[in-house]
Amino acid sequence: MQSTGTRPDAIQPGGRPRLPEPLAFELSDCRTSHDRVYDVEVHDGDTWVPDGRLVVLRDLVMHDGDHVHTVEYHGATQALVLKGKAGNPAFRARLNLTEDGNGFIGTMSADDGTPVAVRGTGLEVVYHTQRRLGGEPTASYEPWSDFTIRTGWVDGVLTVTYLLGSDDVSDRVRVTKVDRPKGETTLEMPAEFSFPFSPDSFAIVLASGSHSFTGTFDDGEGSAYDWRGSTEPLPEVKTAAAARGTRAAALSGAAPAATMSLQDLDNVSAIQVVTDTEGQTYTVDHAQTTCGRYFNECLVNALDKKWIDGIYGHAYSLSPGVQHVFDAQKQFFADHAVLGTGQMLYDNFGSSDTYKDLLNKVRDADMKTAWEELGKNEDIAPQYQAASNDLYLQGYRDAVVGMRPYLDDDPGKWAFDYFTWLSDDANLLTWQIQIASGMFDNVKTRMYEWYVKLQVLAPEEEYGKQFLTIAYSALLGVAYSKARWDDDIAPFLLAVIENAIAGVVDQTVVDAVTAQAIKEQKDLLLTLASTAETGAQLANAIAAALSAREQNKTMQQLAGDPNLHAEIGAHLEGTQYQAWDELTRSGKARGLCSSLFYGAGAAFLIYTIVQDDDSEQTPTSVATDASLGLLALGLVVKGIQRVMSIGVGKYLEKVAKNAGGNAFKAFAGDIATWFQEGGKVVPTGRLGTAFVGVFGESSAKFLATRLGPAMAVCGVVLSAFMLADAIKSNNPREIVFEALNTFLALATVVSIGFELMSFAWAGPVGLVVAGIGLIVVLIQLIWNLIDPPKPPADPITEFVNGPMVAKGYATA
Repeated sequence: MQSTGTRPDAIQPGGRPRLPEPLAFELSDCRTSHDRVYDVEVHDGDTWVPDGRLVVLRDLVMHDGDHVHTVEYHGATQALVLKGKAGNPAFRARLNLTEDGNGFIGTMSADDGTPVAVRGTGLEVVYHTQRRLGGEPTASYEPWSDFTIRTGWVDGVLTVTYLLGSDDVSDRVRVTKVDRPKGETTLEMPAEFSFPFSPDSFAIVLASGSHSFTGTFDDGEGSAYDWRGSTEPLPEVKTAAAARGTRAAALSGAAPAATMSLQDLDNVSAIQVVTDTEGQTYTVDHAQTTCGRYFNECLVNALDKKWIDGIYGHAYSLSPGVQHVFDAQKQFFADHAVLGTGQMLYDNFGSSDTYKDLLNKVRDADMKTAWEELGKNEDIAPQYQAASNDLYLQGYRDAVVGMRPYLDDDPGKWAFDYFTWLSDDANLLTWQIQIASGMFDNVKTRMYEWYVKLQVLAPEEEYGKQFLTIAYSALLGVAYSKARWDDDIAPFLLAVIENAIAGVVDQTVVDAVTAQAIKEQKDLLLTLASTAETGAQLANAIAAALSAREQNKTMQQLAGDPNLHAEIGAHLEGTQYQAWDELTRSGKARGLCSSLFYGAGAAFLIYTIVQDDDSEQTPTSVATDASLGLLALGLVVKGIQRVMSIGVGKYLEKVAKNAGGNAFKAFAGDIATWFQEGGKVVPTGRLGTAFVGVFGESSAKFLATRLGPAMAVCGVVLSAFMLADAIKSNNPREIVFEALNTFLALATVVSIGFELMSFAWAGPVGLVVAGIGLIVVLIQLIWNLIDPPKPPADPITEFVNGPMVAKGYATA
């Protein structure tokens, strides 16, 4: 670790370091949504139904014509939190906005306070445009084609349509940059170098408020233009602006009541954006940084009084909760107190003229090894786990005020109810919409927050792990529901059919209704294939039919194609053909095809994730162990996504535990090799070629920004639980710690960056991250969160030559 020295601007008057400053956000900062009007829909359990319109101005929000009392903009996760509105003080909502503000997905409280799924799309905006030849600033702008932006839901996916005049250019237009502080969105349309070879292009910036844009247009034939557009505010915006004068009266009785509900619990967040002394912003877990401060204060207080007084000037005054942890783990902190102070001195004074010669004696590599040993040493790891776990819980209680009422009430019950609600069909539906739309950038933070809250409420339970695997598996479902046929899927289709025929329903995964639906679909399948031979014949017939169809359609799209059904029948004979013909005429072939295709896509994707040299898998083992054939048969039942997610999640947990995470590592490493700058997929190797063949090049963004990061987050948490189990069993395994290191090293590979690194040392299950966890905390906190006067030279010299030499952290 390199010495950083102490920057003068990092120290406040009186010798106190300047702390990282949390950024405060207000509605006025939500600039990408200002002056937007959204069509709102809520999910009634079966379908989406209209629920008025939402108007967002810089200083107010109105829903269905009523003023919202309290509006909080959570900039760290791009979400609006609404509390109370005229006529309904109990109203609550959390709206997760797209990065550019075009739409949202979230939850809203029903009349009884229960959260229901909600979604919204921005109303159509038509810009009346003008242009003039570029390079002629004195020339007049001439009217030109309108530019229209239209947002809507297509097959459950948020879709934006761009029209230039009457031409649909959606396939060419991309959001290339969103500047949230300014509220600006950059749109670009490149020229086409493939059929139909459209040569024109543009690059424009939409201003905050969505009333205007400026940019350039090139016709591709030698003329470049300055281009601008404007639009009138929507009528709802004018009405809301005019209602500012009546706001106070309308909200006189709408102050949000102090309630405790699942919606309120979901709105609690520990995620903050902070700035360092150089103005850089980082997304952090406030509870984690608070825990880090407590950890370092405990290390200081565990020093001999001589060093506390000589180097720091005083011991820290610990809160009762922190003092309790310190007393319980005093020996652990005492054993590592010299390491903590030695690291602080080295990091902050190693390059100073006064101390650099002295601190050149410090053995940096040995200190780093000592930090890593906190996670790797089987005698130390349990103590570190206990201390970090308890301090994190205390940090969450102290730093996240909104969580205290739930911790003081019945946290176990709240955890159970929250887990039940999170894994409800409607919530998983909104989660999948958020993932599939590809326009929401808070996927990692949402998964992390759900996990942490569940574990903080019930640290002895496994609700956090269980839901994380459900959420992750639901995310996978977005991918395999869009799979296209490829010859590589053929063995997985056969394996799914075999499992559907011979498998047994896992009663811990499916409910009675789903089990009955599975049985009915299985009975249909048995009329076609009751033996291994007939199962293979059916698989071959389907494979042959799919191979002859359009390859640009997903298997789910083809499942309802009557021509495909006829093609399948053409490859069957005798009684098998008669059974298929009966299913086709009765309209049941579509459901059966959907189930089998869904299961085959799932099997292929999951196989690519779990397969590695240390954990040999086959199509049959994946389909059987995860019961994919049977679970897929329940596709005709409402809620199958939850069932599939639970079943797949349990399987992935098992694989992660047995293979030590190597399979996850191998898959993430592979997907990372398939990209070049700009997100272009370059399929390399057998797996890469097959995967891109099945899921298409459009999966590039999905893999880079959704699947990969979520996989790493899921992997870290699964490994943490494996570590906790290993420690409890008194049989720690080196492979656990190596897996943790692997997932963190993977952060840059799958574009998680600082966020995951900041989150890594979470602590609800004693998340021990070998070689990373404490070093992350040290980098952020060891010096920035202590406040003594500058220490005199003699105690430092004496400390380095004394305790640090004795511990082996410095040379004599």
